[in-house]
Amino acid sequence: MIVIEPHGTNRCQVFHSDINIGFISIRCNPYHAQNYYLDLELKQYDLANVKELFRLLRLKLSRPLQVMLYSREIEKSAFLLAGGFQKRRQCFEMDVSTADLKAPINDSIPIIEVGRGDPAYRACCGLLYSSYRKNHEAINPLTATKELFYRKLPDTVIFQQENGDILNFAFIEENEIAYIGTSRQSYFHDFAQTLLSRMLTKYNSVSFECDSCDPVAMELRAFFDLSNMDSYDTYILN
Repeated sequence: MIVIEPHGTNRCQVFHSDINIGFISIRCNPYHAQNYYLDLELKQYDLANVKELFRLLRLKLSRPLQVMLYSREIEKSAFLLAGGFQKRRQCFEMDVSTADLKAPINDSIPIIEVGRGDPAYRACCGLLYSSYRKNHEAINPLTATKELFYRKLPDTVIFQQENGDILNFAFIEENEIAYIGTSRQSYFHDFAQTLLSRMLTKYNSVSFECDSCDPVAMELRAFFDLSNMDSYDTYILN
């Protein structure tokens, strides 16, 4: 028999047949407030009672549950799947250099760099908000307002423009590509290689994350040949 009891503000203690088998931490993300995020801190991951555990927790919290694990956490992954979770997304953590490129890249198109306060910066914020909301809707819907979302973005954006229209853009902070997007993906390849070429010329390495639900980020990842990279997976129980 599984029993869940509150333990502090954001933690539950889990008992199996009156024996403490560990804790589950619960947190909210103001940018994705529909789901509760869980961190598993159990002493054992027994598949026999896992459905009952998550049934009780889902009933108690009255929201979809979300867990993020490194892909190498095989035991926890099997535990979640046995408990009714579905793997909905994989995120790759990229830290790359010129040596990791599949093929040479060129600085092939004009791109523009502006800071926060420039009208083009604000326009790129709006494009990113729309694409980010669309890409994450089926997994963990964006609940942040535009103003809250904009505040967490880096202060610099690089973009490609044609006839006054922004085609592609990337929010950067030093050697990190924090967010990238497009309004016309058929133009994205040249923008991406120009961006990477300039950043890899300036820095020894470039870092970025790419979600499997984001086709633009996955196209950026495709420039590189990496077999052993960290990734983590998102599991959802609706």
